[in-house]
Amino acid sequence: MAIVVVLLGCGVPAAASPELTVTGLLGALAGPDAAVPDTAWGVDPTTGQVQLTVFSSAPTDRVDGLLRLADRYGNKVRVRQVAGALSEQVYGGDEISDGQILCSAGFNVTRGGQDYLLTAGHCTAGLPDWQNVGPSESSNFPDTDFGLVRNDSGDAPGGVDMYDQSVRLVSSVGTAAVGEPVCASGEATGVTCGKVTAVDQTVDYGDGNVVHGLIETDVHTDHGDSGGPLFDGNTGLGTVSGGDGQTDYFQPLSVELDTYGLSLAASPW
Repeated sequence: MAIVVVLLGCGVPAAASPELTVTGLLGALAGPDAAVPDTAWGVDPTTGQVQLTVFSSAPTDRVDGLLRLADRYGNKVRVRQVAGALSEQVYGGDEISDGQILCSAGFNVTRGGQDYLLTAGHCTAGLPDWQNVGPSESSNFPDTDFGLVRNDSGDAPGGVDMYDQSVRLVSSVGTAAVGEPVCASGEATGVTCGKVTAVDQTVDYGDGNVVHGLIETDVHTDHGDSGGPLFDGNTGLGTVSGGDGQTDYFQPLSVELDTYGLSLAASPW
């Protein structure tokens, strides 16, 4: 269970100066001097504040400086401190493996009559060949986190494995909204559900691997679930990027489809 502490800065919040804007803070957080592994940030659309999430695995010496920076912006920033270690987490949700890497399939998609599947970009880094599926064709990671695998299996239904001997049809693409109920499917945890807690988040996984524009949720995922689908009913929303098993992040599906010029696969029935 994650322990969440909500703070307004560090210590007694300082009053924000007029020039200390949300835009200015976002720029400062994105700068090299503020880069801290195991942190995430973005604007909360319900309050207009910057939400800064700090996982307990973040290096303490660098977190102190980050909190001092946040404190300068007073009530323009909300800091969440979360217990856990942040990490990247390949029908949608089924296991895919190249014999060494284990990830989850995201969504079956098509382009020009060729079947593909989407998964996490950190899974397709190095363009591995996936057993009984096909070769990786692209990896977009870091900055974003999605990858494309050519599906030569001859089986590419537009559904998600619900891990109860049923398949959920995914027929449309949506944009995640804060508070929206969602579920994820993956080989490690099966189907888990929760809600969207933030959107357009930037996550620093460490080693220079910073990913922007992610959906934040309280859906539980784990290693091996990477690339698995996030959905609301019959609407696809994203694919697993990473998290700590309590606060987890997803790459928006619409960005993946637009980047590669893809369409969702047809109904499995």
